[in-house]
Amino acid sequence: MHDLAETLRCWHDLGEPYALATVVAVTGSAPRRVGAALAVDAQGHAAGGVSGGCVEAEVYELCREVLRTGAVVNRSFDSDPDDPFAPSLSCGGTIDVSIRRVDPATDTAVAEELEAAESDRPRMLIFGAVQFAAALAGAGRFLGYRVTVCDAREVFATKERIPDADEVVVDWPHRYFAGTRVDDRTVVCVLTHDAKFDVPVLAEALRSPAAFVGAIGSRRTCAERAQRLRDAGLDDVALARLRSPIGLDLGAASPEEVAISVCAEIIALARGGSGVPLRETRGPLHHGRTGR
Repeated sequence: MHDLAETLRCWHDLGEPYALATVVAVTGSAPRRVGAALAVDAQGHAAGGVSGGCVEAEVYELCREVLRTGAVVNRSFDSDPDDPFAPSLSCGGTIDVSIRRVDPATDTAVAEELEAAESDRPRMLIFGAVQFAAALAGAGRFLGYRVTVCDAREVFATKERIPDADEVVVDWPHRYFAGTRVDDRTVVCVLTHDAKFDVPVLAEALRSPAAFVGAIGSRRTCAERAQRLRDAGLDDVALARLRSPIGLDLGAASPEEVAISVCAEIIALARGGSGVPLRETRGPLHHGRTGR
């Protein structure tokens, strides 16, 4: 429920009760996964969602009811073509939703879950505190990554320049990388565009279990960098992991557009997507599960 975690933390700090609707089961084609959640506070403010919008209004009203009564409500939503007024899923699947009242003063389960989720967020390591890094940090955080930006140049590596990063580090990229935690969910984006920075850190990253390793640069820069990495001892298998030039071909130009291009490639690699327009594909739209 990372999409509403920040709101729930605020509500817990205020100590005000709220209703939490959570998807507990999915059958067939559905827009959200198990664990998707919608929360509603006593003032009627809502955060998150349990569907693509198909049943949100009904779940919202059920949340308001649960806030009043305190009773747990369980509901199933499916496709109902015979009742035009029934809240149903247009994609044809079924979701089971459980709704309960949460009182932060006495119910610590959600707070503990939020704390555990925060510590378990996958990491995005961005090397090079350039203008593109600020946009990419924002996009990465939006996707649920814990974002660290690292640059050896103190004048550039500041929280003021990269406000959306969870952490801004002044250090040589390869030295920081060698001393930090990296696992098979970590994504590494090298934006330094300078051989003295990017070659050493890429050599470290390509030998690590990181899920994604990419680097910015022109085709000429990327070719020269690849040769330097070979000279540093990396073989063709390791170099095949390098996504460079980084990003999908969206025609991106601005830092924000480049950030979307990079994140699109990260998602495509993680989910097994092709990167081609959906209208040119067949089968489920959401890889790894039945989709709309």
